[in-house]
Amino acid sequence: MTKVLLVGKGAPDRGGIPSFIQMLRQSSLADTYEMSFLNVAHGGTPEGGKPTAGNVIRTVRDAFAVRRAARGHDVVHIHSAMAPAVTVIRAALLAAAARSRGAAVVVHVHGGNVEFWLTTRIRRALVKFAMAPAQRVVAVWTAGERALTQVLPATRVQMIDNGVDLSLHSIPRGEHNPFRVLYVGLLTPRKGVLDLLEASSLLAERGFDHELWLLGGTPDEGPSAEAEVRAALDGRARILGTRAPEEMPGVYAEADLFCLPSWWEAMPLSVLEAMASGLPVVATDVGDVSRLVQDGHTGFVVPPRDPEKLASALAELLRDPQRARAMGSAGRARAEQGFSSTATVREVAHLYAELERDRR
Repeated sequence: MTKVLLVGKGAPDRGGIPSFIQMLRQSSLADTYEMSFLNVAHGGTPEGGKPTAGNVIRTVRDAFAVRRAARGHDVVHIHSAMAPAVTVIRAALLAAAARSRGAAVVVHVHGGNVEFWLTTRIRRALVKFAMAPAQRVVAVWTAGERALTQVLPATRVQMIDNGVDLSLHSIPRGEHNPFRVLYVGLLTPRKGVLDLLEASSLLAERGFDHELWLLGGTPDEGPSAEAEVRAALDGRARILGTRAPEEMPGVYAEADLFCLPSWWEAMPLSVLEAMASGLPVVATDVGDVSRLVQDGHTGFVVPPRDPEKLASALAELLRDPQRARAMGSAGRARAEQGFSSTATVREVAHLYAELERDRR
């Protein structure tokens, strides 16, 4: 049986990468491949993307851990945000460590900031050099694939859509009074949380009664970003903290509407989870959100950093719960048709099979 080592952040970290890795580990891949997982999540204050001594020490330590764990494995599948430069260098060292054991290496790029970061000659050269140990580089959104193929040979870049396990999510039992608007993500301005708080204030001023639920924790960039969000709270929003992955379906089931007002994304799993849960979605037009959310049919897509338009879109659903339910049902159907974890796992299995053939 082919042995696959997954490398990335898991519990206690929350977010897209831990959720994606957990989905792979619990999928049918385990019936075909011998799967193991190296969790490179760390405690302490987050310093994501910063050239600090702590990050240097952790990266070196993790590279040695990958080299040890990769022994005897056929494929090492590394999951990374891949921007900014510190993260690229880290991914390069982990990939080189895995390749030194003779394994085929996949670097799975999850970070939606890549398309905006990968714009200078020096950065493109860095990524080209950094990804030299990887046989495949996987993007999860179309603009990311396009950006990476401008740097790397198209034969080494592949796009695989994110997917969600539909069996874990159920349609909400009924609407609440007042309407519950749910946000799931890190508590940071770059996720548009301040924009959502301003939009919520505009809705309250216009007489739209609602509850705003914010579920998330400290972002990768550190506690100062979370403090900025908490300082903007005005009493209407409810901070839910973080939840274990197995608890998330229950959180979605208790909401009426999902909102993700990010400044950038790739293909956000939270939007897919909300759709799978039968919630209408209001989200910003970033990454592949407009591929997921059909504007006017499964929810609304609005420009980023525009609280006024965000408030208007939310108001459309707050004033018409029946329309909101219909959009939620349409979103569930769209997730079933094109964004199930079954389809994602099938594409990953095809990728592993290609690497197996290349090694023979």
